[in-house]
Formats: sequence, structure tokens, C-alpha cells
Amino acid sequence: MLAAKIRQFFVKRKITPCGVVVAASGGIDSTALLLALAELRADGFGIAAAHVNHHLRGADSDADEAFVRDLCAQLGVELHVADGTLDPERVRARGIEAAAREVRYVRFASIREETHARFVATAHQKNDQAETVLMRILTGSGIAGLRGIHPLRDDGFVRPLLDVTRAEIERFLRERNVVARIDRSNEDPRFLRNRVRAFLAEVDATETLVEFAAQAQAMWPILERAIDDAEREHAGVHEDETRFTSWPEDAWLRGALLQRHIRRLDPHARDFDASRLASEVDAIRRVSVTKTLELVRDGSAWVLRKPPEPTEDFEVELTEERPAILIALGTTMHLARRHGQRATGNGQLIQLPEGAHAAFTVRNRRNGDRFHPLGLAQPKKLKDFLIDRKIPAERRDRLPLLVWNGEIVWIAGVEVSERFKVTDSAGVLFEVWLDDSRDQSGLQR
Repeated sequence: MLAAKIRQFFVKRKITPCGVVVAASGGIDSTALLLALAELRADGFGIAAAHVNHHLRGADSDADEAFVRDLCAQLGVELHVADGTLDPERVRARGIEAAAREVRYVRFASIREETHARFVATAHQKNDQAETVLMRILTGSGIAGLRGIHPLRDDGFVRPLLDVTRAEIERFLRERNVVARIDRSNEDPRFLRNRVRAFLAEVDATETLVEFAAQAQAMWPILERAIDDAEREHAGVHEDETRFTSWPEDAWLRGALLQRHIRRLDPHARDFDASRLASEVDAIRRVSVTKTLELVRDGSAWVLRKPPEPTEDFEVELTEERPAILIALGTTMHLARRHGQRATGNGQLIQLPEGAHAAFTVRNRRNGDRFHPLGLAQPKKLKDFLIDRKIPAERRDRLPLLVWNGEIVWIAGVEVSERFKVTDSAGVLFEVWLDDSRDQSGLQR
């Protein structure tokens, strides 16, 4: 029965079953998949096996590997074992399950290329499909996520057991007197999938959820065309960001458009609620979407992007003879003495007291900075001023500040200080400017 369903999986999709790498963990599902495919070799199925050892469970992980080695030796199946040690930084950033999954898929893909195989077969089965759909309902993944696990992926991963239940797999192994390895972490209630699995065992909704996924997959081509049209009308797509100039009126379409581009920019993203974001988007100024993406209001548009790297502190001297080269911003600030009260170019005129020494520094902001805005009687906190002027938070550390005698004279591209504006009283005039008409803070000078 199991072998027949796997054969039908390949026949239905008109896939030639030669060159299949079986992802073999040693667990119940993957052991059954490996055994069934080995039985199909007489029908032209050419297989090899791949095992990734994450070393997460000490001796148990090594025992899993030994079990797979012994089984492949008994079956006469070529086995490729890869080290799956996890990067601690990756675990902190994405969680242990996601980090392990990413490593496994990279290793499996590499083995597929090395062996010149067409596919990697993983042992996801019908109960896994139901669990995935319910998890995505709970985490708000939208209709795209409700399609569940895909039988055939564009990157060559196939799931031949998706029409097979866990009970059928266990019966298949019993008939062959094979006892697979048990991963006790699959019983740990700290993981959402394990809690969902226990719930579905009680309510017996597997077939309903699997049918739900099938309907979502069947509907998807129609819905995807609607998303394509919305994208052309509302979004500017760039390699490392998406700029939404407006939003579709339909709430579902908003969520689907966001879902598409969250997945595009962060393919491994999970546990984000695109529908909720879409419903609240008008109130959003800046919000973390995933661990690596944020949605930021930028004027009349919204930008979905990876947060920019913070700008390191810089401080450079500026004199008439020596411009300030601002390496962190990729620009240069210049200073020149002027006569009369008009700038000669696009720069900013400033005035120092008569006889003052014209030695400035250019730096970015520091904690405790204060600035004296035009027209106000007293200085105020620089942070409050920038907020009042609606300067986005990610740009504030990139604003060059012209400083003289400990006071901020000019916030490049924003405003000159009340204390250094040009007046009719005696003083020395200077013009200060950046290399380009648009400085690296992204603000017009």
C-alpha cells in the first residue's frame, strides 16, 4: 500500500523517479520512506540516502546516525552523512527548530548536487500537513500559508508521503518488523507543533485540514493573479526592500501583498501576522515584522526592509583649509568665509561673533545633545527637535552636526541654530555645504 501510494505520487506529477535522495533522520516517517523507495528500485527508482547529524541530543543523535548507517547497509543504499552543527548566533536569531531546518535543507541540497540527483524526498505525511495548516491558522499566515506543505517544490524537494497517514506508516513498519528511532523532543510541549499534534489526536480533524490545504492550493493560481495586479499598482520592488506607495482597499489583498514580500525578503520568516499588519498599516510608523525585517513609514509610503546597520560615532575637524571627510556617510563637508548675506551656492550661511576662531568639528549626535531651533527662546533636546521635525529614527544618527565651541551650529539638511543665524549685527560669515545636493542622510540640504 505505502509503495503503491509513493509510485502514484510520481506518476500523477509525471516525475521520472530516478535520482532521488531520501532525507533519512532515523525516525518513523523517514525510515518508512526509505524502506518503501528501496522496495521500488525494481520499478526504476534510483535512490541514495542523506542524514544530517545536528549533535543536539548527545549520544541519542549519534545513535540515530548509527541506525541510518546500519539500515542503508542492509538495504544496499548509498548513504551520505553531513555535519549539521548549529551556529549559536543562528539559533539565537531564529530559534533552534528553524535554525536546524535551515541547515538540514542546505545540506540536503548540497548532497543532491554532489550526487547529480533530481530530487530530495522528505517524509512529511498527511498528519504533518494537518498540523502545519492548523499552526498557520493560529499564527495568521494568510491564505498563502494555508496551502500547507507543498508536494513538489521548485528547488527539487518532494514529499511523496503527503497522502499517507501516520497510522499507515506505523503499520507498514510493523509488518516489516522495523523499529525506528524515537526523538523525545517531539513530545516536548514547549514546541507549538507538539501541542498542535496532541490537540489533533483528540479532535481527529486531520482529513478536514488536509482538504482545506488542497482547496487553498487549487484556488491559489487565481488569487496569485490578483496579487500580481495589486503589486504592479501599489508596490515598488527592489532587491533589498519593497516600497508600498499605497494599499489595496481589500483587506485580504493588503495582507497577501505584505505576505508575499515578507517571504521574498526573508524566506525563512515564520510566526508573523500579515493580516494584522495590513489592518493596522495606516497607524504604523515603524514596526518589527520579523527578526530581520521592519515596516517603516516614509512620507506617504511604507518601506518593508531589513533594518539599516547603525552608524558608528564619528567626529572630524573642519576648517577652511581642511574639509571634513565623512567616511561613514560617504560625503565631505566644506567651509568657506563669505562677505555679504547671500550664499554663493546651495550651502548654509552661518555667523560667528567677530574675531571668533573658525575651527569646527563635524559629528553625529550624542546622548544629551541640545539644539537651539530658529525662533525659540531656549534650546531643547536634540532628540525632541528631530522628533518634532519628523526625522525618521534610522536617519537621526546619519545627520552631520556642525559644532563650534561645544554648540550645534547646523543640522545638515535640517536647520541652522538660532544662535548662529545671519543677522545684521557684526560678525563673521561662513558658508558650509556638503559635496552633493542630497546628503547621505537622505534629506535635501
